[in-house]
Amino acid sequence: MNEAQFKPLSYSNNVEKGSVSWQAPSNIALVKYWGKYGEQLPKNASLSFTLDKCHTVTTLTYEKKQGNDFQFELFLDGKQEPSFEPKILQFFNRVEAFLPFLREYKFRIDTSNSFPHSSGIASSASGMSALALCLMSLEESLCDGEMTMDYFRQKASFLARLGSGSACRSIEGNLIVWGEHAKISGSNNLFGIKFPNSVHENFKNYQDTILLVDTGEKEVSRTVG
Repeated sequence: MNEAQFKPLSYSNNVEKGSVSWQAPSNIALVKYWGKYGEQLPKNASLSFTLDKCHTVTTLTYEKKQGNDFQFELFLDGKQEPSFEPKILQFFNRVEAFLPFLREYKFRIDTSNSFPHSSGIASSASGMSALALCLMSLEESLCDGEMTMDYFRQKASFLARLGSGSACRSIEGNLIVWGEHAKISGSNNLFGIKFPNSVHENFKNYQDTILLVDTGEKEVSRTVG
């Protein structure tokens, strides 16, 4: 696997404006990655399961603009959140090589969570994966050829990873592997894949229960930790 497979596609369709919405789940690591290297690459393979009740819904509204700068606003539950914008700017800078249309549009990003953000339930994972899926829908509308669903999901996972490492595990379910592992076919460091091996019946109906004792923002981020 290498990044070349996700380089810019051929765009021939003119899309002046529009909007698209996606819902993406958060995920809980059963085997956690600990540490990254390079540009959002994991030092060890991780395994997670997605949560059906903890998710982010994002609507991306876009319109063609003049100028060559990134232009966007982010709203959380209808309220503009400038504090989130540096992370989005960093994300756009990282993915621009793979989505060269980003500077051609001004964006409004409306997002909401079914759970408190920054409380330790990986809102960055669901948020970045939902945004990556929205951007992939825009790219699909610009393309002059048919985009396969496998490519769509793989590139969405690849892009989401560049925003938040664990976000690449929030594109699909149920069990997702991120990181190259010699005994897991298809595993790689660039995007998450569905766990391809057999799973014992005991692990096909497990539940995750979250008790909220404080809806405030956690004091120590995973990156700092």
